[in-house]
Amino acid sequence: MTIIKALVKRCSASRTGRRLLSGGIWIYDRLLCSPAAVSRQIKKRVGSQKKQKFQFSVGIAHYNRGGSISRPLRNLLNHPSVGEIVIVDDGSSEGEFALLKSELENMGASSRVKLFRREENLGAMLTKLECVERCYLDWVLVLDSDNTVFRSYLDALSSQQELCEDTIYCASWAFPCFSFHELGRRVIDFEAASDLTRSGALRRVYIINDGNYLVPRKEYVDRVTEIGSIKSHAADVMLVNYRWLSAGNKLEMIPSTSYLHRVEESSFWENTREKSRSRVLDLFGRFEAGLRWDEAYKASLLKGL
Repeated sequence: MTIIKALVKRCSASRTGRRLLSGGIWIYDRLLCSPAAVSRQIKKRVGSQKKQKFQFSVGIAHYNRGGSISRPLRNLLNHPSVGEIVIVDDGSSEGEFALLKSELENMGASSRVKLFRREENLGAMLTKLECVERCYLDWVLVLDSDNTVFRSYLDALSSQQELCEDTIYCASWAFPCFSFHELGRRVIDFEAASDLTRSGALRRVYIINDGNYLVPRKEYVDRVTEIGSIKSHAADVMLVNYRWLSAGNKLEMIPSTSYLHRVEESSFWENTREKSRSRVLDLFGRFEAGLRWDEAYKASLLKGL
């Protein structure tokens, strides 16, 4: 892993290297994340593995990516610890939603995925909240629809001992973009987040803006519901994590785990770049000043400030 990290870091430092990384991801998608490849993966392992004692749900918020739904489903449909997969569509066009259903059927995944559609587009945060609300297991892996969880991450989650209901469990690498290894297996509460922001670590190690993680369903729903009906996509994950930590909860990184993080033109970040950057800076400022979530801050968000 250290060698791979060094190679990725070197590649990321140059335009040519970034093209090589993009090419590698393109090949991975065409070979392993295609609908045909995911379909073969399902058939190969169905019934061949016993269910694990610890199982979790997976919640995927979807919007206008019907033709690429095979990418987040890679490694999920045949993993013994994945008890259910819930997809909530956030008001996609009728054509995209029809394509989503068709892709699930063609892969042989429609009977193993719980699919819900909402006519109104409410944004990423509220769609992820609905995903978690619709799950029945106590723990939910929240996954963006443009990302793929590597099997090592799923294996690590399935082997966790004594999970704490006040803690969200994160991967150590959003490959290839963001490495969180610098933090070790540190448990981050609000005070630690404030200290790490003042030292510059959280601006460099972007784990506060990571949302492809395992959450305790009830506590997550309670905390996100408190944020209110904020429909903006802007920095939605960082806002959730800020509320989570402000309530006395924690984030913990699991070493040697990763998922493929794609940055595309259709991503929430790309579509809200200016507003997201502004909100990120605002939240880092609050962390640095030691200011927790309060009703005044909530009111400013609801006014669109």
